[in-house]
Amino acid sequence: MTPTSVHNSLTIDLLTPIKVGPYTLRNRVVMAPLTRNRAGLDSVPNDLNVWYYSQRASAGLIITEATQVSPQGVGLPHTPGIHSDAQVAGWKRVTK
Repeated sequence: MTPTSVHNSLTIDLLTPIKVGPYTLRNRVVMAPLTRNRAGLDSVPNDLNVWYYSQRASAGLIITEATQVSPQGVGLPHTPGIHSDAQVAGWKRVTK
């Protein structure tokens, strides 16, 4: 195989659908959790989180960032939580 044919076959494979458990992903691109310190007051996901994830929505699978499950689980400032009604509402905006 020439380098070009190897590259072309990898590109085709990367952009083809794949089934992962019960999910069929539109491609094989998996995005690792990369955001930090973007949540608003009281650790509520906000417009910046919505914008960040909407820019990356074409990835086959997005593994989101670590999310606080309780006030005691805050490791860094401005990281999003999911332990209050406002935080859940913020995440619903992101996932919509």
